[in-house]
Amino acid sequence: MSSIKLRAPSRLLLTALCLTALLPLSRASAEPGIRILNSLSTADLAFNALTTNYRSLEALTSQPLTTYAFEADARLRHQLEDPAARNVMHYLVECALPASAKVEWMDRKKEVYSFSGGVGLCPEWGVRAPSAQCLGYVSACLLSRNNAYGHTVEISMRGEHPKDSRLFNPTGVTQQWHPMFLPCAQGGRGAWEECGWVGEGVGSCTPGEQVTIAAGAPRLDTSCTTTLGSGDGDRVLRVCAQPRGCEAANSLALGEGNDCGTAPPSATFTCPRGGRYSVMSAPYDRSSPPGSWVRPAVTHGRYPTESFGAFTFREGAFFGNILDPKGLNVEVHINMDTYAPFLSKPDFDGYPYQNAHACYSRDWVAGDVHLASRVCANAVVGGRNAYGCLARTVGPCEPDAITSKAACDVNDGPVVTADGDFEVCADTEGAYHLESITTVLNSPCDALPPSDRVTCDPALCDFSYSPPRCKKGCEQRSASQCLAVACVKNPKLCGKK
Repeated sequence: MSSIKLRAPSRLLLTALCLTALLPLSRASAEPGIRILNSLSTADLAFNALTTNYRSLEALTSQPLTTYAFEADARLRHQLEDPAARNVMHYLVECALPASAKVEWMDRKKEVYSFSGGVGLCPEWGVRAPSAQCLGYVSACLLSRNNAYGHTVEISMRGEHPKDSRLFNPTGVTQQWHPMFLPCAQGGRGAWEECGWVGEGVGSCTPGEQVTIAAGAPRLDTSCTTTLGSGDGDRVLRVCAQPRGCEAANSLALGEGNDCGTAPPSATFTCPRGGRYSVMSAPYDRSSPPGSWVRPAVTHGRYPTESFGAFTFREGAFFGNILDPKGLNVEVHINMDTYAPFLSKPDFDGYPYQNAHACYSRDWVAGDVHLASRVCANAVVGGRNAYGCLARTVGPCEPDAITSKAACDVNDGPVVTADGDFEVCADTEGAYHLESITTVLNSPCDALPPSDRVTCDPALCDFSYSPPRCKKGCEQRSASQCLAVACVKNPKLCGKK
């Protein structure tokens, strides 16, 4: 006879009706941060003739970032003949200058390249030499936007500028709509707890229709003999009418256990008027070991149909200065006969930039492993192989259950409450950097290599596409599954044998 796991109802669930009036409502529909693409090749940023060249950086940072600088300064005139340098130049100008700015460069064949501004983290660079603060923000922006996997992913960059509160917050909101997606400060349990949630996805249904969503729970309509969805570990669900999630008081349904008396979550709700809903999940016990996940399925309609409607998953933070010519460990030069790039140290293996750093959020099971795959890449420069890591990993940005050590003193900067920006971050030498940028993802899956985003034999998938195109039998991982990938590869990380 199979055993059935029973769990006493949460006190929060028993008093749900009483608490509904006490919980806060959503405070803002706008989302802070700068949404931007992180499609800058890691290999290009590591090895290029613009930012990995002493004389080029010396010229670049000692004058305005203008067309004239690349026309008149011999140290810059031919650096963009390197395709990798042109790619980096595109992102550098976009990070540094406002959208109204433009820098042009003509190659030796008289072809003109145009580089447009965008984010404007260092507008002063358009008229004079940049300050150290400016270079810190531009460096963090470039590091945030690198992508080792060759795919374009949208991210939300968050931070705080001491003199311009709108720089990282164009919408002007003073509070992110709710801190529910940030880690719990002191644990917590159940579906009513407003912390530790992950945005799973969005589904569609016929308005007014009754829908049951579950993650491995027995189906009541089959007398508990079959299951709906799948999962591992003890998690809870929340279903919301808005694509970007909701608080418990405004939810369509909460899933904490199921009507058959076991732990896997199930929830039944009436399809909202718009025919769309979002799903969130969290560990039942927020202090439990990592590695639990859900892959929900529904009785009616379709799920998932699209990704979660907000950027809620903190990846980590980047900080330092990659634009300091004295901080280079290797250089890329231009052969003036062939205009081809070549390395000052053939077969280089290491950190091209001395003063570039990164930390990871505690939601990752193996954050150091994740960052290494994010910022390190192989490259071929002038026919010679090289391997470079853009930033040194300094550990978790915030304290976790295992260690109280944290790279950043501030877990959520005060300018925008609950947007989750890490501030005042220290490198491995203990030096503090005030120009950090926190990257927030739509889903943790966005930060994984394509082969880790699916739950099937990788041979059945074409990873040249993003997301990968897989044959029948292969499925995209859910957001919580992507968080648990490290547990699949190394169960000991999650306390499993």
